[in-house]
Amino acid sequence: MMGLSKICRGCFKEWVKEDTACSHCGWEPEQKYEAVLEWTIGDLFEKRYMLGMLYCQSPDAAIWRIYDTALGISYFALRTAPEDEKRLYLLAEQMNKSDLLLDNQICVMAVKRIGEKMVLLFSVLESAKNVDALEHILSEKTQSQDEWNVWSKPKDTPQKEQTLPTGTSLNDRYLILDCIGIGGFGIVYLCRDMYLQRFAAVKEYFPAEWVNREEQQYVTVKKSQFLVSYQFGLKSFYQEAKIMAKFIHAPHIATIYDVMEANDTAYLVMEYISGISIGREMRRRDYRPYHPKEVKEILFPVLETLSIIHEKRIIHSDISPGNIIRSWEGEPFLVDMGAAKYTSGSRPVLSASFLKPNYAAPEQYQTAKEGIPKNEGPWTDLYALGATAYYLLTGQKPPDVIQRLKGIKTEVAFPKGRRFKKKKQWMNMINHAMALEIRERMQSVEEFEEEMKKLTE
Repeated sequence: MMGLSKICRGCFKEWVKEDTACSHCGWEPEQKYEAVLEWTIGDLFEKRYMLGMLYCQSPDAAIWRIYDTALGISYFALRTAPEDEKRLYLLAEQMNKSDLLLDNQICVMAVKRIGEKMVLLFSVLESAKNVDALEHILSEKTQSQDEWNVWSKPKDTPQKEQTLPTGTSLNDRYLILDCIGIGGFGIVYLCRDMYLQRFAAVKEYFPAEWVNREEQQYVTVKKSQFLVSYQFGLKSFYQEAKIMAKFIHAPHIATIYDVMEANDTAYLVMEYISGISIGREMRRRDYRPYHPKEVKEILFPVLETLSIIHEKRIIHSDISPGNIIRSWEGEPFLVDMGAAKYTSGSRPVLSASFLKPNYAAPEQYQTAKEGIPKNEGPWTDLYALGATAYYLLTGQKPPDVIQRLKGIKTEVAFPKGRRFKKKKQWMNMINHAMALEIRERMQSVEEFEEEMKKLTE
């Protein structure tokens, strides 16, 4: 009979208590481990980072496993000896150019100070972990650079009310270049990571209804009666970070790099997807409908991402043309996990703030009314995906749930005059995805994908 499992302090995976050593990394609870570069297994930094087993080392560098309690995941921390910030930047660049970068197998998270030491944090897909490959990266000589360019402060531009000014530095690391999005609970900035010399999208927790900006910087709660709501929203913000961290190596989804505190609020640091949302792209087309094959090109990558999300028993809960971005290279990305939740979750949520009337499923209105998720599952995302397909095929928003429930005819219909091949079959598929009754609706991504394949063959 297998013994009870517990968490290994060396690699943070489950292992059987009765085993003398962890089968994953070899950690033994009774063994004493020597410090390497003044770091010892079990060290806790900033009440956030827990140090695990040494993974590999060279004469002048070492890589440890490390657990991030803020993101709820483990990855790797690399240090050099002597401490050399420039080399960390170059090693990060070298990793991004290595074979491990293929298929999202490696992700450089950040270069930052932990426990008074500069470290390079990165994640490697479990199936791609290879000690030899990482040792090779450590042993290679990095190309020296005479100068590591740091961006200068951009010219001032008119700012939107309540946003941080252009040129503001967050934690002396992220330089704000522009405000690229404002929502009810957050502001998104385009920033420059001055350590890694790359763009990043930084999302600030800023529920405008409850807070003010003081001195063009600090966030303060407007009134004491808003404090409980503000703190509840902040917990949801951190929950978003932990959910995003589960998909660091997933395709077609923005990667989270870090979560941090500054200006008396919190920030998510994410991969910046340079491109345009499908919603905005449709407006630029003057709402000219897409060809069915174009719809397939947009939605199939989203389906691939949704399949991975649903496998973790998580639903996105906010799929719409505005949350699908097509990069300038043509690759669609599903963004904004702010409304994402576990299908088994029963904790109160802020779903009402994320509802998009033309794309939200009936059960989401019930959640918004009661504050507790009920009856939501993969079928909820498929409803929104069906509504998105309708919009792409017609250039018009689909009727929202309230209108459909009040109407005599609850089925969705294409506008008159819209003609294309297999129009009736497309309408049947969309009505299957957007059925008001959950039991009559598509239940899985595979079902949606199979029906769309038949229509585009």
